[in-house]
Amino acid sequence: MLAKFLIAEIIDSRLLSKYCAKSMANYSTEQSEMRNINNELQNARPFKDIPGPRALPLIGNWFRFIPYIGEYGTYIGNLTTQFRMLRDQYGDIVKLDGLIGRRTTILLFSSELCEKMYRVEGVWPIRISLESMHHYRESRRNIYDGQYGLGTSQGKAWYDFRSKINPHMMQPRAITPHVAQISQMADEFVEKMRTLRDPETLEVPGDFKNELYKWALESMGSIALDCRLGCLKSNLAADSEPQIMINCVHKMFDLMYRLDVLPSLWRLYNTRNLKKFFHVLDTLNGIAIKHIEEAELKLDETTLNNDTHNCSILQKLLRLDKQVARVMALDMLTAGIDTTGNVAGSMLYYIANNPEKQEKLREEVISLLPNKTSSITDDVLKQLKYVKACIKESLRLFPVSIGNLRTMATDVCIGGYKIPAGINVLACHSLMAMEPTQFPLPQEYIPERWMRGDTEFPSAREAHPFAYMPFGFGPRTCAGRRFAEMELETLLLTVIRNFRIEWHHGPLKYESRYINTLASPMRFKLIDL
Repeated sequence: MLAKFLIAEIIDSRLLSKYCAKSMANYSTEQSEMRNINNELQNARPFKDIPGPRALPLIGNWFRFIPYIGEYGTYIGNLTTQFRMLRDQYGDIVKLDGLIGRRTTILLFSSELCEKMYRVEGVWPIRISLESMHHYRESRRNIYDGQYGLGTSQGKAWYDFRSKINPHMMQPRAITPHVAQISQMADEFVEKMRTLRDPETLEVPGDFKNELYKWALESMGSIALDCRLGCLKSNLAADSEPQIMINCVHKMFDLMYRLDVLPSLWRLYNTRNLKKFFHVLDTLNGIAIKHIEEAELKLDETTLNNDTHNCSILQKLLRLDKQVARVMALDMLTAGIDTTGNVAGSMLYYIANNPEKQEKLREEVISLLPNKTSSITDDVLKQLKYVKACIKESLRLFPVSIGNLRTMATDVCIGGYKIPAGINVLACHSLMAMEPTQFPLPQEYIPERWMRGDTEFPSAREAHPFAYMPFGFGPRTCAGRRFAEMELETLLLTVIRNFRIEWHHGPLKYESRYINTLASPMRFKLIDL
């Protein structure tokens, strides 16, 4: 016993020594970084010198964004164009201030500057952007009870929440229990696509994007709510719960744009748009919570089953923390309908417009799924190469949003300028991903640039790693990334295995507001294989 005790003591001492050595090394590195930051700040140019449109006394910069009158107001509803104008006028770093109800924001249009933003974001990155959403969640204690979710919580509260959901959402195996059900929904959606076609033109109707939203909601509902919502039923009523949820998410993003991006006085008094916003979210949450409570009852009935490997995300989180599970389910619904639906529509558009890419894609799909009835499994998804490249290229051309935002926790130096704590900094990745210096022939759809070993075209690996960032970076990277990619991969596999897709209309049009939204009627021609 004494020998064992002494051996254990020796091992513990060695481990402690290694830990202390590592801690001292980390401490030394942190001290060195702090000295570098302090040196940078001492030599930095003042914040007021950052280029940008000059805010006038009393009226600030808001007049420049008046719809159809102001310098940038002509492009109201198109943040991408507005930001491109600012970059062309002022350069790679731009200060935008003097807007009623909006925090001063620094816009970054250089990959190197964006990398610096992420490097100084800290252990618990702050992102103060969804302020109207946070206001709502603080006002609905009966729903959120101090747990505000990934989008609006900050600091330790955010870290504690993220720590609980990460093991169940960020691991590659997290999607495994959901592949079969998502594949089944893709099959049902393809059958619905057949019935929607015009018998003569073989085109789906112009409102097909609403069908994409239904598919996205049905898929995300099965993951977040652990149930089938019935979105894919034929002739879904306009007043049905699924359609109401879809409409609520549309209105939610539109109102967030009006409250948080456009000039608004909602922070001073209860404006009309804020009242609408609260009503929309109350409606959406009311439907979602009903399904969450049903899932809780279902879990109570199966508590004797300790095998959690094949449990859904909601079941796993409910076992861990019921309040975290509720809030995460609501987060997934608000973030996973419009975003995935719009990306799916743009993905099909690029495939339809590039028939040679479509045939190359079909070759890979048939090699993995010889028959139309072949099952899509987790193993099949792991073997995808060109499918994944097609999705990456679609996200480059049609990202979910214009970029990623961080709120500086301390004074930092970016681009040679001092940026004080509390200032928002926005990395505008959507513009950088369209730079020919990063991606040759940026306007063209070239999935091959994402293929390892492809020698026909310059590899995307030659681009700056911070030029393309569709799911964010670091601790606040998108928690639902693996599920979104799995949904898109499964849909693309199923559609390409069943149809040749054609597009006989003009270029894709979209609106760039809080998120990028399809504006063109999605009239695909679907030819059975």
